[in-house]
Amino acid sequence: MINARTKLCGIIGNPVRHTVSPAMHNAAIAHLKINYAYMAFEVSGASIETALSGVRALGITGLNVTIPHKVSVLPLLDELDPLAQNIGAVNTIVNQNGKLKGYNTDASGFAEALRIIGFNAKDKLVVLLGAGGTARAIGFALAQQGAYISLLCRSSGLEQAKLLAQNLDHIAQHTITTLELNDANLRKELSHAKLLVNATSAGMAPNDTETPCPAELLEPGMAVFDVVYTPLNTRLLKEAHAKSCLTVSGLDMLIHQGAQAFKLWTGQDAPIDVMRRAAIAELKLCSAKETTVKPAAPKTAVALIGFMGAGKSSVGRALARKMGKAFVDIDRRVEKSAGKSISRIFSENGESAFRAIEKEITRTVSSSGKKVIACGGGVVLDAENITHLKRYAVVIYIKSDPSIIMKRLAISRSRRPLLAQENWVSHINTLMSAREPLYAKAADITIENGDADIDSAIALIMQKLGRYESFNF
Repeated sequence: MINARTKLCGIIGNPVRHTVSPAMHNAAIAHLKINYAYMAFEVSGASIETALSGVRALGITGLNVTIPHKVSVLPLLDELDPLAQNIGAVNTIVNQNGKLKGYNTDASGFAEALRIIGFNAKDKLVVLLGAGGTARAIGFALAQQGAYISLLCRSSGLEQAKLLAQNLDHIAQHTITTLELNDANLRKELSHAKLLVNATSAGMAPNDTETPCPAELLEPGMAVFDVVYTPLNTRLLKEAHAKSCLTVSGLDMLIHQGAQAFKLWTGQDAPIDVMRRAAIAELKLCSAKETTVKPAAPKTAVALIGFMGAGKSSVGRALARKMGKAFVDIDRRVEKSAGKSISRIFSENGESAFRAIEKEITRTVSSSGKKVIACGGGVVLDAENITHLKRYAVVIYIKSDPSIIMKRLAISRSRRPLLAQENWVSHINTLMSAREPLYAKAADITIENGDADIDSAIALIMQKLGRYESFNF
């Protein structure tokens, strides 16, 4: 029973509505009959400093820290445990009489989950997807074990991945490779890997139809570890199981890192089995609730994707006029946000800076329907962009013949930073080959847009949109 002497713990993140940590920790508290309680607090990045001041002021005993605060919380703490300092991320905070000390139990929680299945990473190639706070802890654990690590990250996070590799150099026994996360690099690395670890949010509910790795690239006999635990059996794990891989759910890591945090707050060993049963029960309950939620909002927007020069902007403007909808050009929004041209963003800040702005603009413009959106050619490089777009929009791939693309780009080449090189034709062919599968996968509708006039393209688009109830022309 909660009273004036109850010690409060919790979790901060954004979002945290999916978390099973309260069920897991409160079950452990009830089992041990100790006077604690655990709650979830949704805290935005802008409010994190205020939230930690509240922890001190209210005497909250401790917190778990989840996405997106595991790194940003560091400078706001009074002290860091040496392990957290080395990893560069915190997932647990202990309030010691108003002094907040940060710990990282993710690394040992991951290592324990591997140990239980009998996997030893020493001298084995491990492909690690992601470079955020969770990936930092996992990378540290793998480097400590002596693994060969291939760190794969979307182009927008490559600089972060390179920094992570540098941070791990002092403990790594082997050189850490950093590569862009795409099918070609995945195929190459996974052909020799013994373990694949997904440390991204790809596949997390409600986007549980996503996967960070195509099933055909998984090798029989390899181990596949997915840190995502909602749903418990992600698409990645289902497909890995079907390919005769050894699979490990993110729930195992969650439970073991949570048990260590529990001991830091309470001084008592956590009842692992109790926590596991409570977490699984909560996941099942959440899954049952999801089957009764109202259907998704009807799609009333259109998002045009495709390679540069495919005609997305020209078609998009005319389509918006025809449909009576607002037109949004993401590239132009990026330039307005940055206060400079895309060419200048690339030359002064780099492609990663452009991709970060593009991602934020895409998220913003996708937050409602009733518009036509022309996307940049590289928007498909980040799966989260497509997730945001698909919430309200039918995604249409404007596909043009490579020879037509070349003719158009020869005219506009000076305005396109990715073509600022002598061998631009070869570069275009490489980019098109790499991106074509991403466009095809993301598209709800594909339109072959050759040299036909814009009116013909629009007529074809509207004909195909007619199969959607919300587009009743």
